[in-house]
Amino acid sequence: MRLWGEVLGWWSWVSALLLISSGMAIGQLQSDGIIYNRGTIRIKGNVTIRQDTIGGTVVFAWDREGVNQYVPHKVYEDVRFTGRTRKMLLDTTRPLVALRRFVSDSGTVFRLPVQTAIVVRGEAVHGGFVNPEYLFGRVILQGEQPQDIWGRGIFRELELDNAAGADVRNGGGFTVTTLLELKRGLLRNSAADNFRLGDSALIIRHTGAGLAAAPLFGRAVAVRYVGRGRIESGPEVPPESNPARALRVETDSGLVLRSSVTVTDSLVLRAPIWTEPSPSERHVLTYASEQNNPAFLHPDAEIIGTMRRTRLRGDSQPVVFNNPYTYVQPSAKGWGKVAVLQVRVLPRTQPWHPQSWRKVWRVFQVAAWDSAAHPVEQGLDVRFGYGWRHLPRDTGRDETRGLPVPGLVLLRWTPEGWFAAGRSVPPTIDTAVGWAYAYADAVYGVGDFAIGLREDARALQLQLTALLEGPYRNGSMVDDLRQRGWLPETPPDIYPYNLDPMRPYIRVSPIPDSVVDWVVVELRTLLTGGERYYRTAFIRRDGRIVDLDGKTPLVLPGLERGAYYVAIHHRNHLAIITAEPVEVAPETQSQILALTDDPSRILGGAGALRALRSNGRTVWAMIGGDVNGDGRIDEEDLRLLQTWQHSEGYVNADVDLNGIVTTRDFNVSWNNRERSSVVVR
Repeated sequence: MRLWGEVLGWWSWVSALLLISSGMAIGQLQSDGIIYNRGTIRIKGNVTIRQDTIGGTVVFAWDREGVNQYVPHKVYEDVRFTGRTRKMLLDTTRPLVALRRFVSDSGTVFRLPVQTAIVVRGEAVHGGFVNPEYLFGRVILQGEQPQDIWGRGIFRELELDNAAGADVRNGGGFTVTTLLELKRGLLRNSAADNFRLGDSALIIRHTGAGLAAAPLFGRAVAVRYVGRGRIESGPEVPPESNPARALRVETDSGLVLRSSVTVTDSLVLRAPIWTEPSPSERHVLTYASEQNNPAFLHPDAEIIGTMRRTRLRGDSQPVVFNNPYTYVQPSAKGWGKVAVLQVRVLPRTQPWHPQSWRKVWRVFQVAAWDSAAHPVEQGLDVRFGYGWRHLPRDTGRDETRGLPVPGLVLLRWTPEGWFAAGRSVPPTIDTAVGWAYAYADAVYGVGDFAIGLREDARALQLQLTALLEGPYRNGSMVDDLRQRGWLPETPPDIYPYNLDPMRPYIRVSPIPDSVVDWVVVELRTLLTGGERYYRTAFIRRDGRIVDLDGKTPLVLPGLERGAYYVAIHHRNHLAIITAEPVEVAPETQSQILALTDDPSRILGGAGALRALRSNGRTVWAMIGGDVNGDGRIDEEDLRLLQTWQHSEGYVNADVDLNGIVTTRDFNVSWNNRERSSVVVR
């Protein structure tokens, strides 16, 4: 049966074939056959259709109040909804799909169960209202090409699942009241073409999806991040003037904040949050909940950077900050003048003040303000809880650096140096999660804190100078390796750096200015045998051997005062050692041990050094050319030089330390052949 026409009354039954080429208005429609629609079907009643896909335009146009129009969940090329009759989309086995266009006018109300959805694969123009009585009702943008969306309607749940994204057009104007889920693609909105979020709406953003611009935020919007990989925050984060109700980070690799964020009620982490994307970009995560502490649901979950608490609970319970182990708890006196507390935690970071070598690789900075936003620097009386990653078998994440955990305490930096902060309890190690933690009572001040050995707070220092023959040019050494970016941030696992048991825990980034190379300083109680102490250090262009900040004299934490033979080791120069013990004590720390101008100070005298001319005078340098680091210069070193000729980078055959192996390196070794170090290993 083929029918053309405009109206088929209030009821039509089709069992074979209905071909519509222009337009048709229908009341009730029941079809067991196939409808070929090349125009528009306008339906003003209920519909039962067997076929799966309907072409053309289908308009559900019943306009009677107090009744429902039941809409079959089919695949429509172009589907439109008008009229005051509620549109009932109740099929929970499949969604309703619009291939080219979905349109609803301003009078349309939809009833949509939680188990189903409207899927739009083309243009979406929404002027209606989904589920006025409920908080659910999902509409999904799921095309394969960029989609357009606009209208003055209200979505309960709007999902973007289109890798090509969607564009908000014609001023936008729609509102999402419950959930905006950005699953795939970019929702391209702007200040001119925008949409509104309802009060207490939730934004779920997956990795690989996002917003182009900030929407018009309602009050108390929540944000949740999910998916695989690390994600950077974007316009979905409300500005600080419009705080977020909740923030959840559930990506497997964490969240990088690109703006400061304030959260008022709930903060949940399964992965880290970084508040400092770069050294020049620092943000603050403010948590304004008085009763709720953050929830950390994974051992790796913590806030890396700065966290601020603005509503301090008044019941003397701990106020938790960057991780479960970092907290501040007032004494019985309460908070005093303090109204706002801020803690900055930088994992895998060596404290930057002097004498910071033998300390846990983690930085703590604490600041406080009163109710008038004036800094509070003294007058606190709090318990400060602190924790760090203790993973001895994972040097890539371990922060203990081989230090004896029972002896570690909380230290605070003052102009006079590091001092114990309060009264620390012995740390606890939780091997199941890879954390060590403790607390210190009677902490009275703010500022910079670290975790270290109490006896290291007054560590001895040594001022020492030496020269390397290879990089010496016209009165000083060159720092070509540093300038070319070839100095490793961690000394390699070769002689002499593997003499130092702390080597795997050393990491310096960036390498300080004027650094020539890594060296190892050794202090011995006897020339052979006895106790030995090793410290990896930098040698600068002027010959000064300095600590890892590249400036201060070498700090010797854990070393007892006394007389020591001092040796210097380098990877391709022969080691040297003092001929006599040198007194190392607080009273001698201002004295410079110069091993460059008097060869008699060195065991072996002039025979253990290379004489160089500098500005009309002779200086003495460590002998270059020991390519394999075995303590002697012989045929094997010359063979290695030939093998590595023209190689570039941080290689031992580069004796002059300019970054490339040339005949100049061969000449240094050749001129020193058959020489060996007097230092017994």
